[in-house]
Amino acid sequence: MDILPSYLFSEAVEQAQVAIAITNNQLNILYANPNFERVTGYNSTVSKDESAKFLETIKEAVGNRWEHLCAKGGQLSDQEVYFEPGGYHHPRWFTYSGIWFCQPENGTRFSSLQKDYFLLIAKEITTIKRQQEELHKNALRAKLAEEELTEGIRETLAGALHQLQEPLNIISAALTMLKRRANERHDPLSTTLQETLTSVNQAIEQLHQCIPDKTFEPLLPVNLNELLHDILTISTQRLLAEGVVIDWKPKSVLPSWLGYVGRLRGLFKQLIDNSIDSMKNHRLRELRIRTTCDSDLIKVIIEDTGTGIPDNLRFKVFEPFFTTKAGKGIGMGLVTVQEVVNLHAGSIRLDSDYTEGTRFILQFPIKKGKHTS
Repeated sequence: MDILPSYLFSEAVEQAQVAIAITNNQLNILYANPNFERVTGYNSTVSKDESAKFLETIKEAVGNRWEHLCAKGGQLSDQEVYFEPGGYHHPRWFTYSGIWFCQPENGTRFSSLQKDYFLLIAKEITTIKRQQEELHKNALRAKLAEEELTEGIRETLAGALHQLQEPLNIISAALTMLKRRANERHDPLSTTLQETLTSVNQAIEQLHQCIPDKTFEPLLPVNLNELLHDILTISTQRLLAEGVVIDWKPKSVLPSWLGYVGRLRGLFKQLIDNSIDSMKNHRLRELRIRTTCDSDLIKVIIEDTGTGIPDNLRFKVFEPFFTTKAGKGIGMGLVTVQEVVNLHAGSIRLDSDYTEGTRFILQFPIKKGKHTS
């Protein structure tokens, strides 16, 4: 068999249409082909650039297996990673494969000193993913519209029933008083009120039956970065129309955990819509969203530069049928948000130290043993 000269391998790597890089254990890049430089923005003269964040994203995606694979000289094949640069940069998707290997430090096979290296081969698939995302976005927009319509009907009927309850209580109390005064005598007014009360209660029961049932939803793996990105994507048109600037700072990789995707989507859509509404009459319109996590909790922080919520209303806004929007809404939005948070054993609070507008801090517990994505 003929032995090919080494320069042919170098040429093949240099001209390859995939990104190729070799790093040490600290993910310092020792070699990068032109395609890697193009897709990651790697610059050998800059100590920290976007390529470093890209490599860290891959390491976080591999998770606890990274150290094991490094120690054992393992490999990964055809993995997919979602890369969120943050700021105003669009998210990107890559497929990648990698292999860890050792090499004698002085280049001779008899050396006892070994150095570990990581060979990475990656290919950007952002265009394909964006086409898929566009289809997903259209389907999601239609689904959200249907969910909002159903929720609107549910809230409107619940509000109407709530408004009817007070006069009904008054009629019931008046009827009780009349019966006491009648002392077993026939009273036409009492009879009329009783018939009215019976008729109205029957109508209320029929209205209760008209309230749409909540759709059954299975527990599924949820990645809040992707869910929030979806909501921001379908809200883009309104955000632009309202002149709202988005500051989106996701943690590069969040653990997946089991949740109700539709209800979580409705939760964050409600909070984002509330923020947009609160900034209508303000010159500065910034919506800031960031995600973080530790070993036990995933945290989502949503803040705006809107009107804000006074201290004396910070708990009242979570009560049913209380609203700060004059002539708009019936005061069930944050009640539903609280209900969904409780359903996921999480917590939500208003940050009283934030004075530029409103800041909601949401926390969700991470169940042990769930993979990352």
